[in-house]
Amino acid sequence: MRDFGVAQSGNFSAESLGGKKFTELNTLITAIDEHGARQALSKASAQSSTEASRDLRISIRGKMKFIRNTAVSLEPEIPGISNSFRMPVGNSDEILINSARAFVQAATPLKSHFISREMPENFLEDLTAAIEQLEASVSNHNQHRANRVAATASLKATLSRVMEIRRELDPIVRNKFRDDPATLAAWKSASHLERAPKKSVPAQAHASQP
Repeated sequence: MRDFGVAQSGNFSAESLGGKKFTELNTLITAIDEHGARQALSKASAQSSTEASRDLRISIRGKMKFIRNTAVSLEPEIPGISNSFRMPVGNSDEILINSARAFVQAATPLKSHFISREMPENFLEDLTAAIEQLEASVSNHNQHRANRVAATASLKATLSRVMEIRRELDPIVRNKFRDDPATLAAWKSASHLERAPKKSVPAQAHASQP
């Protein structure tokens, strides 16, 4: 429809109702392009954050297992120490992050015992860094999802207005070019918008009806 409006701009003055509607339509279609781009970018960014978070979860659990296993080996020397290093159950990021921070807190005063058993000297700093990275990744993912939702809502609202403009322009164009079949055919083609297919009713539903 935008191209039709541009092609026929000489037939609609800027002050005419048709001219104003085509100007608004042009603005709306530009907005649709922008909303669509934001929607696609947010989706891709959210997917990237999801993959990054998955890798970080694996990394954090791996680091925690080394700490846990080392703590178990310290039981003869420090009875009950392994109770402070229980692996988290479930897939909750919040639980994983809180458990990992608890590992850091519990291991800090005992760091020398872990290092004496060949844990890297920076094992706690390394785990802390991974925790912070996961927190940032989860936050980014949530933000990207929110951006996508906002872009989708804006896109839906803009498309709705485009449909309204189309309905408003249709009689204007048909009246303007009532003696010009070629231009009317071009308008019909340009203003055609695909409708979403209706959901089919399951056969079982038909069968159950009296």
